[in-house]
Amino acid sequence: MRYNLVAPHPSPPSPVKTPAEVALQAGNPRAAEMNATTSLVETVNINLDDFSETFLTCSTCLYTYDQDTRKPKLLPCSHSVCLFCLQQLASLAVVPDAQSSLRCPLCRDVCMLPPGGVNSLPAAFLINQLLDVMQKQRKDVVPSCSMHPNDQLLYCECCDLVFCENCQSSIINKKCTEHTVVPFSIALKRMSEIVVYKAKGRLRALDNAHAAVTREIEELDGNVDKIVEQINSTMQEVSNIVENRRRELIEGVRVKRDEKRKVLKDQIEMIADEKKKLEKELESNQMDVRNMARQLKSQSDCAEDRHLTEPRENAFLRINPDSSKVVLSVQKGLSEFGTIYASTTFPGMSTIEVPTLLSTHIENSLVLTTRDVDGVKRTTGGDPIVAEIRKEDETFGIAVNDLNNGTYELIFRVNKSGEYVVSVNIFGRPVKSSPITITISQHHAPRWHLPVELYRPTKVAIDPSNIFYVLDTGNNRIRVVKESGDVISDIVSDALVEGTTTGMVVLNNEEIAVLNWKTKALTRITTKGEIIQKINFSEFHQPIDLAVDRRGRYIIADTEKVFVFDTLMRPQFSFPVKGYNVTCVSVGLDDDILVGTSQGLLLFDGAGRNLRQIPVAPTDYRSLSRPRVPGSRNSCRVVVNSVATCQSSGQIVAGVTDTRINRAMLAVSSYKGSFAYNIDSQQGRLRAPSGILISTNSGRLGQCFVADHVTHSVKMFRYK
Repeated sequence: MRYNLVAPHPSPPSPVKTPAEVALQAGNPRAAEMNATTSLVETVNINLDDFSETFLTCSTCLYTYDQDTRKPKLLPCSHSVCLFCLQQLASLAVVPDAQSSLRCPLCRDVCMLPPGGVNSLPAAFLINQLLDVMQKQRKDVVPSCSMHPNDQLLYCECCDLVFCENCQSSIINKKCTEHTVVPFSIALKRMSEIVVYKAKGRLRALDNAHAAVTREIEELDGNVDKIVEQINSTMQEVSNIVENRRRELIEGVRVKRDEKRKVLKDQIEMIADEKKKLEKELESNQMDVRNMARQLKSQSDCAEDRHLTEPRENAFLRINPDSSKVVLSVQKGLSEFGTIYASTTFPGMSTIEVPTLLSTHIENSLVLTTRDVDGVKRTTGGDPIVAEIRKEDETFGIAVNDLNNGTYELIFRVNKSGEYVVSVNIFGRPVKSSPITITISQHHAPRWHLPVELYRPTKVAIDPSNIFYVLDTGNNRIRVVKESGDVISDIVSDALVEGTTTGMVVLNNEEIAVLNWKTKALTRITTKGEIIQKINFSEFHQPIDLAVDRRGRYIIADTEKVFVFDTLMRPQFSFPVKGYNVTCVSVGLDDDILVGTSQGLLLFDGAGRNLRQIPVAPTDYRSLSRPRVPGSRNSCRVVVNSVATCQSSGQIVAGVTDTRINRAMLAVSSYKGSFAYNIDSQQGRLRAPSGILISTNSGRLGQCFVADHVTHSVKMFRYK
């Protein structure tokens, strides 16, 4: 805090101090002498805190002088020391057994004490005067308690409460004694410092804002100059095109004119030659009468004479009369060119919405909502969004999907879990909360589940209308249900009995093929449950799964082999899967056959020839690549319960069980034979993924639906 002390004009009123008095109170006697006769008005700017620390603090103990135990005393060497320090020093006699002297703690001179000891030393008059002045100034600055004017005010930082020590008992319920309580003067100083600090920060922010707005204006002017240049350039090109076309048309007209003109000129020359010939004959008068009669007759019948007497060409020329169509086309083209797009988006008010769970390997998306300066959501798109995601020194791009309603999808994919920093800028300025830290998890929670009651479901299918067909094995039915969980119908049939139906395929002609392992029957039924065709094949041992390829062939997985039937359910061929227990079957690309086993996943072509193994676990989990040792721990590590193929991307999603830890999960692999990653959720964990469906419907791309036999549910996961 600073106060201005003013030295007034000569002959001041009695309450006003002279410059000499001011100088004397400031601790400068020489200045007092010099100013005693001056008539100038002077202003002394004194920082009370610095002044108090320099002149009103004992240099030995660094305590502020007072009128009690730390009274300021003046030593013979002219230095001032507080009474408490002098009493301590007096006990350290210079001469043994004598306390009549002491050493000055500042200049180290030996000072003789008066008979009364340190108490008899003269008081430091100047310091006492300054203490009185400072006390008055403090009272003017710091308010006092209205109930106890002589008590120092205190301030509780926790309760934001001002009180004195005598008032403390009346606010005991506030429990300020357990909080941070400081003198009110210190609190004022702190608050003033905070206010000054924030004000300076605000000034810096305003300076930065001024610079930013100035840059924006300069950039706006630069953009306008660029647009004007583009407009001029485009219009010049249009003008050049129009001028070139004008010249082409004029040149074309002149060429046509010259062609017609040449024909007519040639005809004029022919007419002139014929005239000369006739005139010459007339002048000679040697024409025979009989010859003249023949010539007259031949001339009247001659076609050449008609060509001479009539113009061989015509003067007709005309340009396309529908010029208005050309003008309208040009007007339309020019009106569509140069549409000016402007935006009222304010980056500082635009927000990023982060989903609850972000996972590795799949597409994740954040939602950016743009708003104007008043916080009103915008309803149009087109803003230049620049976004990136980084982890340590590695940076990944983010694709921006403009939804044209003021919101944008920020789509990205990463393969490592951990914390990432996302930065989003609009017009080169960060949006609210950018950069933002997000956490990418290695776990993949189900994004949705079918809200319908089921008991031991084994298969799921979905039609183009997003209607679900669930083989509810435990209830011997097929539930036809909407996405919302509303049941459309329950298909009940004699083919769905004993809770042993394990295979189901919804055919294109509103028919359903089902497979019952206990009755060993393959049956086609209608959507009303009526049986269309049924076979019981004698070679079936324990048929457990069913698939239908694009040719309409029925592919049935038995315990040790795979059977292939034609569209009329007639057996075509079978092929064994030697050394493995078959657990499921599915159709791959180009009608290949995927066979899940108790040891992994195998790929066969449409004729049953073994092509290769498809890894469904990390390298150290693979058991198919190692010799099987019966009874060993490595002989059965990953069991494939179900499998499906994405026909567009070639990705394979398999429901597997790691027998070492007895945990079920989804394995994602490529069709060429490389393992990608596992979908293992901490929430909604799979127990027995017995049926997998990869959706091909628009709006559901990248989704797979899993029927879990143990948890009685159908869940949806994202696999890409």
